Amino acid sequence: MKVKVIMIPFRDLKVISIKDTIGQAIRQIDDHNMMSLPVVDGRRFIGVLSKQHIYETYFKDYEGSKEEYKDCRVDMLMKTKIEGISENMPIEEAAAMFIKTKFRFIPVIDEDGGLTGIVTQQAIFKEYQKLFGTSYRTFTIYSFDYKGTLAKITELIARAGGNIKNIVLINTETLGLQEIFFRVETDDFAGVIKMLQKKGFDVRIPDKD
Repeated sequence: MKVKVIMIPFRDLKVISIKDTIGQAIRQIDDHNMMSLPVVDGRRFIGVLSKQHIYETYFKDYEGSKEEYKDCRVDMLMKTKIEGISENMPIEEAAAMFIKTKFRFIPVIDEDGGLTGIVTQQAIFKEYQKLFGTSYRTFTIYSFDYKGTLAKITELIARAGGNIKNIVLINTETLGLQEIFFRVETDDFAGVIKMLQKKGFDVRIPDKD
């Protein structure tokens, strides 16, 4: 899945203008119950301003009055070292970027540097929640990467009356060992597990199941 499917498009975004003051930015952030917002110059993405950074700077570093601080321009505080991404980036790559940064959203930029939208942590989490949801029973199989192994597992699940809803295959980086996550729809979950174990597969069932 591409980022463009889950991003918030520019037309729906709340943004801060680079011409705004800190006071205007605070009102914009508070009015929309946000922790941070993108800073733009027209349609061009400039940076990010967070509520936390505004208050931390005021209490730790600023020596003037509160009113003087609120009259400062946004570009005094915004963070500009933010990597933008293409709307065609796979969401798993965007998820990896969130792990490396503390930002709550990543700007989606077009070829001309214009802000197309943003992808949020929440949007990423929702997609993974769909994948690892709780509507169906789940289990994991640990198996070495032998040709035909996955086909054999899926055949056994079908024979036991299971309907596969999701499969996620993760390389453990340990001598070709793979962790294969299954989410299945079945009236006989125990029968599916028994069939797989009978054929020698290492099946692990989450404690919540």
